[in-house]
Amino acid sequence: MKNILFALLTFIIFHLEMAQAQSPRVGRKEAAKYFSSDLEPSSETASRAPSSAGGDRLLMLHIGAYSQSASYNWKDSDKRQGVGKATYGVTYLYDQWSGIDVNIRFDFNEYKIDDESATKLSAMPLWTFPMSESRFPLYFGAGVGAGVFFTQLPEESNISFDYQLIAGARFMDLIENFGAFVEFGLKNHLHLLSDGQFNGTAWSAGAVFTF
Repeated sequence: MKNILFALLTFIIFHLEMAQAQSPRVGRKEAAKYFSSDLEPSSETASRAPSSAGGDRLLMLHIGAYSQSASYNWKDSDKRQGVGKATYGVTYLYDQWSGIDVNIRFDFNEYKIDDESATKLSAMPLWTFPMSESRFPLYFGAGVGAGVFFTQLPEESNISFDYQLIAGARFMDLIENFGAFVEFGLKNHLHLLSDGQFNGTAWSAGAVFTF
């Protein structure tokens, strides 16, 4: 009888241990282990993660000269050639929208009308594509904004409506986060408070900084 009871007890204990070993483990610790293993990226996924050179921000410093220019009704009703002289600027990448870079451009321009000089600062949003982060060397863009004359001819408007169309080549990260670019553009304006119009084409070149 003792041998039968001993054998039965041993059989019950063995099956209880087997059931405990096969039952799922629950609790906060086990749940934390489960989710951490799911959220942790595998080495293969990490190796496929894209990496980009440089940063998300871009700053361009440029200087240039007008190759052709003409003015209409600026000073009088005559048309004049070679009015545009020099242009200096700063372009800053502010944001990106639908695959297009949204830049802020400041241009300082010098003009010569007969023996009189005029200077103007223009500010405008400038939309360019493809995005700079693609590192594609060519880019195209357009911008509209306002211009304020620091020096202007008598009885001429001190405020203008400015617009640009540009095309350029940009070589970024030539040395770490430093590069260079060259740009050709149409830089035109209309006087808002008087007659007068300027149409010019300019070449610019400068430095590109990414950060």
